[in-house]
Amino acid sequence: MSTAEPVGPDRDDLIQRLPKVELHVHLEGSVRPATLLRIARRHGLDLGRLDEAGVVELFRFRSFRHFTELYEQCCAALREPADLQLLTEELADMAHEQNVRHLEVTFSPGTHRRGPGIPFDEQLDAVARGAEEARRRTGVSMRFVVDHVRGESPEECQRVAEWAVAGVPRGVVALGLGGFEPGRPASLFAEPIRWAAARGVPFVPHAGEAVGPEGVWDCLAFDPPRIAHGIRSVEDPALVTALRDRSVVLDVCPTSNLRTAVVPGPQAHPLRRLWDAGVRLTLNTDDPTMFHTDLVAEHRLAARWHGFTVAQFAGMALTAVEAALLPDPARAALRDRVRAELSGLGVVPAYPPGVAQPAPAAG
Repeated sequence: MSTAEPVGPDRDDLIQRLPKVELHVHLEGSVRPATLLRIARRHGLDLGRLDEAGVVELFRFRSFRHFTELYEQCCAALREPADLQLLTEELADMAHEQNVRHLEVTFSPGTHRRGPGIPFDEQLDAVARGAEEARRRTGVSMRFVVDHVRGESPEECQRVAEWAVAGVPRGVVALGLGGFEPGRPASLFAEPIRWAAARGVPFVPHAGEAVGPEGVWDCLAFDPPRIAHGIRSVEDPALVTALRDRSVVLDVCPTSNLRTAVVPGPQAHPLRRLWDAGVRLTLNTDDPTMFHTDLVAEHRLAARWHGFTVAQFAGMALTAVEAALLPDPARAALRDRVRAELSGLGVVPAYPPGVAQPAPAAG
């Protein structure tokens, strides 16, 4: 087995071939421009003179607020369960092309209920059908994080929490919290978060993105196994220590943070500083088509700008296996598959300083 680090085209090829696990990707944010146009036109929605290139250009975000506004417009085009099933299958197809073996997919059922009025059961049936069809065709497994949008009320969050608990038999693994972070801390939704946790559904929030360390501290009160983004934790050494000591995994999305201007440039991203501090990390795309990225591109960005090695990417993949919210038999099968593929590629995983191996999540 060779542990030499490839460079140039050889490294890029090996990154492509690495087995991967993605834990932070939004179903709605993965819609292909051509698919969005086709769905919108089928439902008679007026997109003016926009063609596929025009939709791509539309996804040039000026700020985090601008992104959330356009995200809501895209969600509004999804009018029936078949649209959600199509997005699920196409997301798995894109993942399969990048050697992704498992996905935890976030979607926002309250948005689809409030707009076109799709009942939650019909939404979940649609994504579950799409996931099963995708698994049959591609071998990619999928689970779902049911996301509450911060701008809605605590009462709405309770409804979403109830949906999350009811959806466990059909692949729901967590209650999420997304949307515009300023002024809407996790503690505002404490009752439904704790209600779901008491029934075995963990909390996996977005935090530390548009708000600083205080947003992450607020989430830690609810014992999340993972936090989506969390990058501004780096501003508070005590918080970084807490994340490390509590084995909280940060699902980091570098391109997303660049596109929404959370960080000013790729070199300014704290990915390397968090890793060097011993924080467990995974690489993710967040909203891949909206941000013009994919998981291979995220790896290449981290290699180019932050010096991450293929061995460290392998460590991130195995960290993602352990952080995935899977029952033990499914996790063991995924772990064995990823380890076997890494061994076949001659890659020995490397972990952050002080981390001998990834810590398992409460699955």
